[in-house]
Amino acid sequence: MGMIKQLLSNDETLYFIFNENYILTSVSNDSSNIKLVQKDLFQKCLEHHCAKDWFFLPELNYAAMFLEESTPPLKDTKWLPLRSLFALNDNNLNFLTSHALALLNWRSQTRFCSQCGSPLSDHKAETARYCTICNKNIYPSISPCIIVKITNGEKILLARHTQRNTDVYTCLAGYVEPGETLEQCVEREVFEETGIHVKNIKYVESQSWPFPDQLMLGFSAEYAGGEPKLQLEEIQEIFWFTKDNLPPIPKPGSLAYKLITS
Repeated sequence: MGMIKQLLSNDETLYFIFNENYILTSVSNDSSNIKLVQKDLFQKCLEHHCAKDWFFLPELNYAAMFLEESTPPLKDTKWLPLRSLFALNDNNLNFLTSHALALLNWRSQTRFCSQCGSPLSDHKAETARYCTICNKNIYPSISPCIIVKITNGEKILLARHTQRNTDVYTCLAGYVEPGETLEQCVEREVFEETGIHVKNIKYVESQSWPFPDQLMLGFSAEYAGGEPKLQLEEIQEIFWFTKDNLPPIPKPGSLAYKLITS
């Protein structure tokens, strides 16, 4: 009760309510103005036990909640994909919402100690979970991924992925493996998925992608040779496109969109 009292006594706190990768917002007559929910709605969800999990971070001045799937529709609200907020390019809001969703995802997957199997508690002083039996601290994990824009002169290589069941074409991407540098990961992922080689690999930009815990590291590279040989479990097809004749691509708010359109 002490944390709830502290939470509700601060009028400057931001309130984030999530359901999977969607964030709850207040209905506004201005479609370009996205408003977060207010304290009274967050409080009602707590009072009616609608929170599957929640936490409050005073040092970052926000509270976050995973809403129970069985919760009835809430009046004057609507669910938006979190990436819709990313498209606003509000760096502080992007950081806080990414931080909040990533921690909620981590908490839902980190309920028992990996060393002794005992239930975990929230650490009182750190962003961590704590085992009272074996004294082990467990901290949030981040999964680094590369995403790369490959060019050949004025053309850009885009792929349609097998498992996504969509017509969207995007950059090649993949997880960094233990022992790899980021550049080695770019070379390996591109070759494994397409059979081609790249050169002049350069870092461009990064983006938190808390779906559930990725850090996307964007690169550019140039085609260096090789004949396409697709890894069909991952890639359905690849094509070279020009900037004035692009296929359907990821929406604004994603690093893939920035790389393709930059």
